[in-house]
Amino acid sequence: MSWNIIPRPFRRESDTPTSTGDKSAPTPTPHAAATANDSTIAVARQDNLFLARQAIFDTTEKVRAFQLLVRKSGLIPEAAPETAVSNARLIVNTLNTFGVAEAMGDRLAWVTFPQQSLDSDIVELLPRDKFILAYPAAYLVSAKENARCAQLLKQGFNLAYTCHSGGDDLSNVASVANYVVYDLALQNIQDIAKLDRAVKPHGLLRLVRNVNTRSDFDACKAFCFDLFQGNYFAKPETLVNHRVDPARIRVVDIFNMVMNKADVAQIEDAFKHDVALCYSLLCYINSVGIGLQYKVSSIKNAIMLLGYDFLWRWLSLLVYAGIDLSAAQRVLLNTAIIRGRLTELLGQMKLPEKEANSLFVVGVFSLLDALMGVSIEQALSRLNLPKEIGQAISQHEGKYAPYFDLALAFESNNLAQAEHLCAELEIDLTAASRAHIAAIEWAGMIAK
Repeated sequence: MSWNIIPRPFRRESDTPTSTGDKSAPTPTPHAAATANDSTIAVARQDNLFLARQAIFDTTEKVRAFQLLVRKSGLIPEAAPETAVSNARLIVNTLNTFGVAEAMGDRLAWVTFPQQSLDSDIVELLPRDKFILAYPAAYLVSAKENARCAQLLKQGFNLAYTCHSGGDDLSNVASVANYVVYDLALQNIQDIAKLDRAVKPHGLLRLVRNVNTRSDFDACKAFCFDLFQGNYFAKPETLVNHRVDPARIRVVDIFNMVMNKADVAQIEDAFKHDVALCYSLLCYINSVGIGLQYKVSSIKNAIMLLGYDFLWRWLSLLVYAGIDLSAAQRVLLNTAIIRGRLTELLGQMKLPEKEANSLFVVGVFSLLDALMGVSIEQALSRLNLPKEIGQAISQHEGKYAPYFDLALAFESNNLAQAEHLCAELEIDLTAASRAHIAAIEWAGMIAK
């Protein structure tokens, strides 16, 4: 895993460390906040769009695509659009609002279309090189639908045929799709393998959904399927009492110093005990993204230039660097970064600057147990975090908890809970939804 640059807006001039150890800081000013009452929620329900994603992996356990889920409403579960045109417009409007790059990064967007939706001309407005359009087998009811799929394939679209029963005839599927989707929730692996005998010779990519356990994943790999999606990749088991390596403990120790605004000389000395860490810091400060006009060769100068706020963010992400991440853990790492940024952005709408900064730590460290292979109590015990941060992470209590819970609501696509918490916190629902997209984009910028 390689780490890119944390964007410059995080730089806080008022929070630059001094070599004298002066820890005084001006009193922060609360950010102006929008409010969300019953009437604004009603309006937002009509105009707001929500985004959720689930990763799709290949056999090397790398993310190749995200299934894109969009909804116009949060409080009341929304039925499928009534017409093919309304479904396509929802997708197009979503992309006009959020943008493909922000939603997907450099991965493909997997979108499931209800029956007949592919007939809409609006489909052809979608960027064909960015999308995989999945449709149900029931769509192919006549030669007209078969011809439509062949037309879209010829135009360069990626189409995914969703096979939901053992009665599907897959002998000619290559003429109407270049992906085939199976589902372990509907078929066992042996039945899927039988169906796949007609597909495999055509060279189509085959996705298996609902891969929820290690045994599911191993069985699918044994049958040489190409892509996988399911809870196995999103919710790995936590290995309690796993050994934490000394290099990571050193990063944690320096993180604690920075959080407590220790004297620069003390932080510099801690860095100098680790040559690799010094090298990483100097590479980071001298990278193009930082934008300095000269090269920095001193650890002390690097610390002074970055400032406490910038430095602890970099260190909080560096805690994860070097871990031998599985596919599931890579997804969790990305989730942790999104959580941190989103929780911080939500806090900036209501809280003073210093407290909003603390919310970044709440989100980023909320998955330490799964990512580091230790219990959450053990992981947090190594970090000298303020009580409010630990309470929010482990107990969902305290003043930071509602903002963290709101980030989790967006993450899990629990939009009713998101609306409820926005109203409770007096945060505009539309602004919170856009903050979620901004957090996804930011996570894509700093981690690969």
